[in-house]
Amino acid sequence: MTWAADAYRQSPHYVNQVGVRVSCGQCHIPYDSSHATPVQYVKLLWFKADRGAKDFWYESRKTIATQQEWEERRPVLRATFENYLTSHNYITCRGCHVLDSFGGPRSQMKVVIHKDVINSEAVDCLQCHRNLGHVYEQPKPKESGWYSAEQAATGAETYAQRCTACHGANLEGAVGPSLKGASWQQLFGGAKLLTVWGEIKGPMAQYAGTTFTTQQSLDLLAYLLQQNGLPAGTQPLVDTGELSQTIPAK
Repeated sequence: MTWAADAYRQSPHYVNQVGVRVSCGQCHIPYDSSHATPVQYVKLLWFKADRGAKDFWYESRKTIATQQEWEERRPVLRATFENYLTSHNYITCRGCHVLDSFGGPRSQMKVVIHKDVINSEAVDCLQCHRNLGHVYEQPKPKESGWYSAEQAATGAETYAQRCTACHGANLEGAVGPSLKGASWQQLFGGAKLLTVWGEIKGPMAQYAGTTFTTQQSLDLLAYLLQQNGLPAGTQPLVDTGELSQTIPAK
């Protein structure tokens, strides 16, 4: 379908910093991106036959012939696929991404953030990573409402209690870098909120010899955004799956 293909070409799975392009089958067909066992290979063939027959049937009947029909059906199709991922423990995601294989200095944040995920029986990739396979609308630059003022105040309290030894009482830097002004821009200008949240919850907490809950990390992120001139709104940051906004680069 043209509209799905166009959205795929706008996604990080099609164009990304590492130059690895993900195929449709690697996301939508189990065992297609991994070394399948004989039993898994039989399941793979059955899955392909089943989906191929359904695709032929729906395409021949033109059940989605216009973009309007596609937009009407898309929420249901998306929910169906996300339910499939959840019920199969994100098997297609894990076919490419082996969480305990992250390594190297640039992957430290990923290692720390995914540590608990590796040891968990259930994986929820969509908790943080959404809109990776198909991007229908590019997120508009945010002008206001990055966090709530109350959340930033909570983050300020956590910062004062647990972060000043590394970054200074006023974010001016100490053992760690300054988290304000030019230094902040150099570190995070143009980065997604998810990246900054990951650094807070991962390496920063690790260096400080402490741990932050997901919400504490979001509160700290709100405080840092406030101190770097990004305006508050009425809604706090509560969902790591909604951290796709990019911090303005000056």
